[in-house]
This record gives sequence, structure tokens and C-alpha cells, in this order.
Amino acid sequence: MPSSGGGKVYYVTRKVRGGAQLGKAVKGSSKDKKGKKDGKGMTDEERRLADSINRLEMSDYLKKLAVTKKAQLKEFMEKEQKISKMNKLKIQNHWRKIMRLVKVEALRKDVEIKSQNHERDVDRKDAIIQMLDRDLEEAEEQFQMALRSHLLNVDHLIDLQDGRLLGLEDEFEKDLHALEREFSVERDKIHKQHTVEKNELLSIMRAVETQEKEREAEARQEHEQLREEIRNKNLEDINVLRITLDR
Repeated sequence: MPSSGGGKVYYVTRKVRGGAQLGKAVKGSSKDKKGKKDGKGMTDEERRLADSINRLEMSDYLKKLAVTKKAQLKEFMEKEQKISKMNKLKIQNHWRKIMRLVKVEALRKDVEIKSQNHERDVDRKDAIIQMLDRDLEEAEEQFQMALRSHLLNVDHLIDLQDGRLLGLEDEFEKDLHALEREFSVERDKIHKQHTVEKNELLSIMRAVETQEKEREAEARQEHEQLREEIRNKNLEDINVLRITLDR
């Protein structure tokens, strides 16, 4: 900020879009421009006061200028954002169209390639199916032959098993008859032995009963004799006691 004489001039510069500069000269207040142009006739206090006033005016001006520039810049940014958004949408739409065209062409090529691959796969699988069909027919023939052979073997085994079962059944019948005969003989033998043992036991029981009766009779007789002896002895004792008492 260069100064000129007693009245100071402030140049405020600010860069704007495009690199241009805006300049505005701000003159300091002076009551007597002619008399005090070179600062003659002013005291130091007046100079300081003039400088303070100039600084305050400059500060207010700079604040207003900053607010104005800020509003202009904000408006400019909003316009730029709107234009950028519109351009972005246009670019996106245009780019989508281009991508659709490219994608459609790529998809068309992919479809052609996949169609060709599918046709080749179908031809190959048809050939495989025909080959498997022939293999299946051959396997069916082999299965029928093996089944017939298996059924013949099964019939032969069934005949062998039937013959074996008949032989086993005959042998079982023979063994059963032999066991029945042995059982009958053994049963008769056991029955006879049981009869003999039963008779022996009955004889023993009768003999034991007879002996018991004899023993019982002897015991009863001995008991009667002993009782009679005791009775007689008691009578004798009573008589002796009576005689003794009479004396």
C-alpha cells in the first residue's frame, strides 16, 4: 500500500478467476487537501489520528469487500456446481448410450460364440448318446444271456437242494422211528423199575409202620409200668407218712 503526501491512498488488489487483478484506490480523509497535501502543518497526534481513521475505513471496506467477494464466489460455485451436475448427467447419458452399444455388440458376439459352442456340444453329446445307446443294447443282450444262465444254474441248484432235503427227510424219519423204539423200550423199563421200587417202598413202609406200632406199644406198656410203680411208691410213702403221723 503506497502512500502519497499527507492524504494516503490504499490500493487493494485481489486475484479473481482468469488471473486478472482488481484494484481500487482508497483515499484517506483530509480536511484541507491543498494545505496538507505534503503533510505540512499537521502535528504527530493528528497524523496518528488520521492513520487510525484510515485503518478503520480500510478495515470496514475490506470486510465489505470480503463479504461481497464471498457471496459472488458462492454464487459462482453454485452456478458451477449446477453446470457440472448438468454436464455430468449429459456425460453419463451419453456414456450409457456408448456402453449400451458396446455391450450389445459384445453380447451379440458372446451369443454367437456360445451358440456355436452349444451346437458343437449338442453334436458331441448326440454322438455320445448314440454310442451309449449301442453300449446299452450290448449290455442288455449280455444281461439277458447272463440272466438265462443264472436261472438255469438256480434251477439246477434247486433240484440238488430238493434231492438233498428228501434224503435228509428220509434219514430224519429213520432216526425218529429208531428214537421212538428206544423211547418205548426205555419207558417200559423205567415203568417196570418204578413198579418194583414202588412195591419195595410199600413193603418198607408197612414194615416201618409195624415196627413203629410195636415200639409204640412197648413204650406205652413201659410207661404204664413206670406209672404204676410210681403210684405204688407214692402210696407206700403216703402210708409210711400216715403211720409216722399217727405215732
